[in-house]
Amino acid sequence: MDFEELYRATYPRVLAYARSMASREDADDAVAEAYAIAWRRQRDIPHGAELAWLIGVTRRVLANARRTRFRAGALHALLDLQPRVPGPDPADHVEDGELRAALMALSPLDREAIVLSAWFELSGADAARVLGITHAAFRMRAARARRRLRAALSPTTTKESPTWNTT
Repeated sequence: MDFEELYRATYPRVLAYARSMASREDADDAVAEAYAIAWRRQRDIPHGAELAWLIGVTRRVLANARRTRFRAGALHALLDLQPRVPGPDPADHVEDGELRAALMALSPLDREAIVLSAWFELSGADAARVLGITHAAFRMRAARARRRLRAALSPTTTKESPTWNTT
């Protein structure tokens, strides 16, 4: 079955599944993403189980979207609980173009660990809650992120590194 036939044969049922699990907008987005994945992975779709495979992909796309929304909501909730005291502007830490470039060169996971601990000054436990991981996992992720950031900076950098809260 070619992709166009697969799409015509399965789309209404995949969409119905997604809409039974999420809002119309989220379902439409998830189904579009699922078919984009199916297009890229056509060879991986099991013959005779195409619908089940597509529903499984759609389910994972919806779950990922829920986790992303939860993490964003958790971050906003934690930030709302943080005391609003005047302090140094987090942007002061990245005035140096080299530091900014090194930070942007990190993977999103590494950058997120540094941003949560340095920018937002979240404790390791709070940052772990935002990310939906254990405190130990966050400490490890943050340590690796700091190591990668140091490695990305040139050895001639003389500015002190900002402190990061991972406890």
